[in-house]
Amino acid sequence: MWTKFAKMSVREAMITIAGKPGYGEQPRWFGKIADAANISKRMARSLWRGEVLSPDHRAVRAIEREARRIKQEQEARAEAIALARLHQKAIGGMRAVDPDFFREEITRLERLVERIGVQDRT
Repeated sequence: MWTKFAKMSVREAMITIAGKPGYGEQPRWFGKIADAANISKRMARSLWRGEVLSPDHRAVRAIEREARRIKQEQEARAEAIALARLHQKAIGGMRAVDPDFFREEITRLERLVERIGVQDRT
């Protein structure tokens, strides 16, 4: 039973790295995982099939490390987008009150939002 859970966590990590494999795309998908985790395609396929049972295997740790890095990157990006949206609301409020009085603050916040890379879609 334990190996089934370990197999599933490795599979989940692989899906985090490369998304879900489409029909007939597994060879390319394994290549994407192998490149990201610095393992061989054959090892990626073995991990997917559950042939490696040790959670301490070098390839298992590499896959989990890469999946963890990707999740942290996604979380950081989501936080940056939320912060940019908050700043955009503040900019809108300042423009509604008095755009001339808040000109410098508006400019600074617009530059910050631009650096984050979030464009106002309104």
